[in-house]
Amino acid sequence: MKVIVSFTSYPKRIGMVHKVVESLLEQTIRADAILLYLSLDEFPHEESDLPDMLREMIGKHGFRIIWVKGNLKSHKKYYYALQEYRDDVVITVDDDTIYAQSMIEDLMKGFKCFPGAISARSVRMIFRLDAGLEEYVKWDRYPDEYKGMPRGDLCAIGVGGVLYPPRTGSDSWFAVQDIINIAEGQDDLWIKYNEVMDEIPVVYIGAAQKDISIEDSQKENLSARNLYHNANDRCVANLLMMMKVRDSGSYNTWFQKLMSREEYIEKKKRYFHHIFSASFHQAGNMPVYLYGAGQRAKYILEILSILELTEWITAVIVTSKSENPLEVNGVKVKEITEISKDKKFSLIFGVNEIYRKKVEDCLKEYEYRCIELDIQMFGRYFEEFVR
Repeated sequence: MKVIVSFTSYPKRIGMVHKVVESLLEQTIRADAILLYLSLDEFPHEESDLPDMLREMIGKHGFRIIWVKGNLKSHKKYYYALQEYRDDVVITVDDDTIYAQSMIEDLMKGFKCFPGAISARSVRMIFRLDAGLEEYVKWDRYPDEYKGMPRGDLCAIGVGGVLYPPRTGSDSWFAVQDIINIAEGQDDLWIKYNEVMDEIPVVYIGAAQKDISIEDSQKENLSARNLYHNANDRCVANLLMMMKVRDSGSYNTWFQKLMSREEYIEKKKRYFHHIFSASFHQAGNMPVYLYGAGQRAKYILEILSILELTEWITAVIVTSKSENPLEVNGVKVKEITEISKDKKFSLIFGVNEIYRKKVEDCLKEYEYRCIELDIQMFGRYFEEFVR
């Protein structure tokens, strides 16, 4: 079994593609072949139409360019490879990303654990709404609590890299006229439709290292156009209609398992409540103080209030009470000098990194344990679902 990496591009982005290839050649797990599918409609003179830096890479460590007739646009990245390399693992990537060295390794770990699922480093959680689906823009991009769970309500997003196990793709995946008529610019949604019909789950594996978006390529970003022109939502509506006609039983089974956005929000709140509670329990019987009374501290207290965890905070402590309110979000403010130096306590820093170093100097004579809350992770949920 070989590992095949497959992707596509077009004239406005081809000048940056050598950067993508370079990142694919530097993976911790090397692909057996890296295939770039280009349309002769867009590059009629083949290699003569390519920039020198890309042309010079042809033949290096399995990198090849495959010239195809016609133009299936973004669908080219999976269409040909899934049909030609039936007994191999096919990984699709995008042409606007410099991939972390661990990208293939991440996906192969997912494949080894879940060989019957499609592994993805980037996904969206699909929500139902009445008899249809929520707007695409409202599908959650960070369903972190569902990592490592093969599910039917996850839509793999190509930008992070997607792994297809051997023998993936029935005839309907490659129905050219349907692709053109219904999902010409929505390869992720077209594939999700076929996954549902073939009962293939998606597993979100996350990314061990961050990828880098190629800045100039974002000027021609297909996903942005899809979002702002509602193309994705129109495509979803048409695909749902096709599902019902093609196999209403499979469609109903899949649809009934979807969560509504409201159900998801409540489950996510319980998830974060559990995560943050575990951090507080480490404090045992020690009092827990939040250092700082500025915007960051208020933000943390607002989050803890939503999660019904403010009771854990004994007080907000500051360097000087004269410059601060008597309480913040209902929690009393104390000056650091009011804290006994012979009693242990736990501390949450509600200040930025620069000021934190100054605070740590002030606390050298105190014995405390630091509680680190993943505010950034919760902040994504807070900003998208609560505010």
